[in-house]
Amino acid sequence: MKKITVIAAGIMLLVFANVNAAEKRIGISGAYTQFSSDGTETMKSSGTKTSKTQDENVVVPSIFIEVANDNGLAIGLDFMPIEAELGSGTNARTDTDTDDASDTAGNNKVSAELTSHTTLYLSKSLGDNGAYLKGGLAMATIDTTETLATGSTYGNEDVTGFLIGLGMNKDINNGTFFRTELTYTDYEDVTINGTADSDGVKNKIDADIDAVAFRISIGKAF
Repeated sequence: MKKITVIAAGIMLLVFANVNAAEKRIGISGAYTQFSSDGTETMKSSGTKTSKTQDENVVVPSIFIEVANDNGLAIGLDFMPIEAELGSGTNARTDTDTDDASDTAGNNKVSAELTSHTTLYLSKSLGDNGAYLKGGLAMATIDTTETLATGSTYGNEDVTGFLIGLGMNKDINNGTFFRTELTYTDYEDVTINGTADSDGVKNKIDADIDAVAFRISIGKAF
């Protein structure tokens, strides 16, 4: 994910620096976002599956740069500098694996966050009233933290998603602009494998994540 982010940022900065005829823009955003996560944990020893749906509402800041031509087409890069909580939970599990040496009974605590979230996007104005369409590719890393009765841990996983949205742009003074925007991001399904427990058995989590965001932005055009 870090390599992808660096490559995308490098391409965007090259475009930003070399397209002299384009309007250059920079700004900050705050997005009220609802992350919806559907996850299923599969215990490899017993085949037992535990499913859970988690909705998490967070306010996410970001910074963006973009360039635009005279036809209202813009390319931009949006980066979220903080982690976004996807959800957390605690459960008490009974021993479903009594035929081996690894006791699965006990309290299990898990949580997950989206980090290094970067979106490469295109937008196109619709007429002269400030409305625009937006589409893009979102890239992030799912960071997991857990305390499991088996002693195993889950790793981190890179994930991509496709964003679509509709927004309204309002020019103010001296190149300053104000935006409101509604977007939907559909992330790819992801599988996160756990480390092996004392029996050499690995559990896994299958997850599907979606996000709906209402974003407010302010920026400056040059």
